[in-house]
Amino acid sequence: MHPGMSQAKYNEYRDGHDHIAKGIAALMVAESTIDSPEVQVWIGKHYEYVCQFWTPSRIAYKSLALTYTMDPAFKATYEAYETGLALYIQQAINLWADNNLE
Repeated sequence: MHPGMSQAKYNEYRDGHDHIAKGIAALMVAESTIDSPEVQVWIGKHYEYVCQFWTPSRIAYKSLALTYTMDPAFKATYEAYETGLALYIQQAINLWADNNLE
């Protein structure tokens, strides 16, 4: 937990991330393609979640997504939901960012 952050706020952020990750994982398991409207809506929710901390540009958001597959800690976080989720989210973010950000 970040110094100065209340336990309640930490729990709110953790629960928000968990909700989004589970939503995207369910779509991946259902074999939804990354360009499906449902997946792209959930990626929009992910972007809104990230914007609570920082507002990334297209390149920055895609760079963050790359860390989900390259950084062992980030990858483990997503892979704990479903095997392959880190790459799935990264690819879905790339598409969403290209279509929605400058």
